[in-house]
Amino acid sequence: MDRTTLRNVVSQFIAASAALLLLLVGCTCTVWAFLGKSGMEQIATSEADELSNIELNQLYGTADYQGQSTTQTQSIASAVAAHVRLPFSNPLKMLTSLLPETSAQAVQNSGAQTSLFQSITTIANNPQDIVLGWLPSTSSSSCIQLMADNPGMNVVSPGWLHLQDASGNLSGSVLPSVIEYAHQHNIKVWVMVDNQFSATLTHEVLANPKAESNLIDELVYQSRLYHLDGINIDFENLAAADRNLFTQFIGNLHRALSPIHVNLSVDISPDIVPLDDSLAFFHAGLADNADEIVLMAYDEHWSTDPDPGPVADLPWVTAGVNDLLDTGVPTDKLILGMPFYTRFWYVHSDGSVTSSAVSAGAVTDILRQDKAPLGVWDPKLDLMYTKFPSADGYTEVWYPTANTYQDTLSLVTQNGLAGVAVWSLAWSDPSTWTATVHSLRTEGVQTSHAAS
Repeated sequence: MDRTTLRNVVSQFIAASAALLLLLVGCTCTVWAFLGKSGMEQIATSEADELSNIELNQLYGTADYQGQSTTQTQSIASAVAAHVRLPFSNPLKMLTSLLPETSAQAVQNSGAQTSLFQSITTIANNPQDIVLGWLPSTSSSSCIQLMADNPGMNVVSPGWLHLQDASGNLSGSVLPSVIEYAHQHNIKVWVMVDNQFSATLTHEVLANPKAESNLIDELVYQSRLYHLDGINIDFENLAAADRNLFTQFIGNLHRALSPIHVNLSVDISPDIVPLDDSLAFFHAGLADNADEIVLMAYDEHWSTDPDPGPVADLPWVTAGVNDLLDTGVPTDKLILGMPFYTRFWYVHSDGSVTSSAVSAGAVTDILRQDKAPLGVWDPKLDLMYTKFPSADGYTEVWYPTANTYQDTLSLVTQNGLAGVAVWSLAWSDPSTWTATVHSLRTEGVQTSHAAS
């Protein structure tokens, strides 16, 4: 090819490239003129909206949030966005603004809503944190709704199984649809097994090797059949004489569950006498034979207590934690139980006392409805307290605030505990739940929801 021909080919290529570039610029200008700046931002916003939905589904395991976007008629901009990928002009701002908000109150009870973005970013920084919600319901629809209403957990523990008889048989039913929903949303299922609060029944099973073996075999069978991720033993009101038998049972159960990779946790109540675990729960022995120990740090004053008082004040909770740590429970195995309920105490004119449990988050609304004083903050107990006259005497209430939960979570982090446990999702309300999850994630601790 001579020089003249080569020069002509190069000139034609340059001219064609310039024409193509001018055409591209013209098309871009036409689209910009047609859509305007807001249109282009809408395209990028559509991408941010898509990304925010992905983040929520992956990190929170549910898409049921306030402000969830609904299906709308597709605009020109959104149609373009479906086929054109443009860089975000301000991706952080767009993603933050598009994430739905919860009705969580700020720590100072301002009532302002807080974005889930901050919780999402902290979850990303703490991927191993456990957020376990206890499900007291035996209804599939109710269990699923409770999971949807309490975003942020990755483990649930439904109370489905019960020790039935002295032969070690179980009663109750596992709900496969709930397990399927949980697993679809990246949530593990640890089924709670209780002893119906019967010391006699529990003794009959633990003292009979055949009955104990039958119980263990049944739990292994249920775990395999329903693809359970864990078992939580909630045997309460045990006799002190069964201390060693119970510890032995937990060891045998753990050895049966470990090969099939099923987690085992055990709920225990605080010692009545500090540093004395000579009663039913041998702290160090149970910790050696279980994956987690859950301290049920509530019912400081129980439902039939003759003396009104808090369900769980901070000094009492702190003493309970220290007691378990001082009697052989490793910090990385101890989960602290927190209540999401409190009690209205009714002191009658004849001196008798009755009580009723209510959601902690509902107390202020109840007091306002009754035109009762909200009370004062007790810095020693880390609780609000109010007292007011009633028709047959007077009423007293000790109740927590966001500060209470934050201080309790600080207790967890300061001691390096494995996490916290909250009883229960049935008592949860949006503001209390989200404030707790937010504080939990900010502190970077593990969470669970323990049995009452």
